[in-house]
Amino acid sequence: MSALEQLHKQEYKAGEFIFFQGDVEKHFYIIETGTVKICTMDRAGKEVEINRIGDGESFGEFALLDNAPRSASAKCVTDVVVVRVSEDGFQELLNDLPIWANCMLKSFVGRLKKIMDEQKDKQD
Repeated sequence: MSALEQLHKQEYKAGEFIFFQGDVEKHFYIIETGTVKICTMDRAGKEVEINRIGDGESFGEFALLDNAPRSASAKCVTDVVVVRVSEDGFQELLNDLPIWANCMLKSFVGRLKKIMDEQKDKQD
């Protein structure tokens, strides 16, 4: 099965969750249209927004890379259309499209820097 055969388009309404922190599943997502909030819960049970992502951006890859439960939840801020990619499809994309893989790594680095900068700002 080719990577393209392992892509599935899904639609969500604003306020719906795509996945929850702690879920164990083997997919990542590319946003076709809309905005998704990546969030977690603090010790008091309050939602903490980590990041907002939009058209053309991807999320959910960390669970595939470290083979662990989801470290955060993905909640739709607007109506959203995503392309869901299976673990096999993810591996094929990494192997067959090195430019895409490089762009994905740069995206990871950008997200981590943003999170680190935000944490630094909170401490100042």
